[in-house]
Amino acid sequence: MGGRKRVEEREFVAGSKDVWERLAVAVAEARERGIRRISATALKQMHEDYRHATADLAYAQTHYRGSETVVYLNRLVAFSHGELYGLPPRRLAAIWTFLSAGYPRLMRKNWKPIAISTGIFVVASALGFALAFTNYPLARTLLPAQYRDSIGDSIQRGGNDGSNEEMAQYAPVFSSYITANNIQVSLMAFAGGMTFGALTAYALTMNGLMLGVLAGMFTKGGGALGFWALIVPHGALELPAIMLAGAAGLVLARALLFPGDLTRSDALRANSGDAVRLVLGAVPLLIVAGIIEAFLTPRGGIDPGLKIAFGAAVFALLVAYVLLPGRKSAPTA
Repeated sequence: MGGRKRVEEREFVAGSKDVWERLAVAVAEARERGIRRISATALKQMHEDYRHATADLAYAQTHYRGSETVVYLNRLVAFSHGELYGLPPRRLAAIWTFLSAGYPRLMRKNWKPIAISTGIFVVASALGFALAFTNYPLARTLLPAQYRDSIGDSIQRGGNDGSNEEMAQYAPVFSSYITANNIQVSLMAFAGGMTFGALTAYALTMNGLMLGVLAGMFTKGGGALGFWALIVPHGALELPAIMLAGAAGLVLARALLFPGDLTRSDALRANSGDAVRLVLGAVPLLIVAGIIEAFLTPRGGIDPGLKIAFGAAVFALLVAYVLLPGRKSAPTA
């Protein structure tokens, strides 16, 4: 008897699973974009799927009381009702839904502009690093003017054994400068999309060059370990935030450069939602990075290797956040 019930429940789930998943996707889209931005056809389908789900819930409560299927349908129907019939908006819940599932999906959806943005930054950083060793006078011009002489003098006096204490004392100054600069670069990279991506590419390139030059100069001066110990902990979040802002700018640029059958203004409107959400989702990364920069980065008495390991662990968590959340589907009872 018990075995028969389990078979019936599997068949029940299999028969309606597509409808439930379609409704769940529609609800998630409505929560992210707003119910008013859903097309009339999609809204009609959402109503039909909602009625189907409520009927399924009533049947499941009768025949499969206490099962995972009932729990899933209860949540699905409750969330669907809230979106369709105007329950008071739960702002915190909506923000949590976006950050816990919607934003990772958004990043995966826009992986190409993110990859291009990251590529520009990484290539520029590598060039800057090489420039510090091959053409120091030119590399020096890429540093903030107020720091050129101080770091230059330290490099000339420094060794290559990683023990340059004078170099280490300048690292916190550069760390704070880079943090403030990165926020400005993020805004410029996003807004630069409206220049057909030219300003976005410029912002990413110049910031990458500066970071690479600094890394090269500290390495050349014997302060590499101290430099990276001050950059990596918060940079593990701060630098990806710049890439995301750059990707948002490239999304806008793509709409302007390749509008397809749409006018540029229509293409811009169609893509601006993703671009804005990419930037908004990067804000928490900058906030957490700022907290790390304020409380961990300058703290003495911590082995530099541990600081770098901490940054690596933070970055690994970020990668897991990008790849894993937002993939949940209906149960397979």
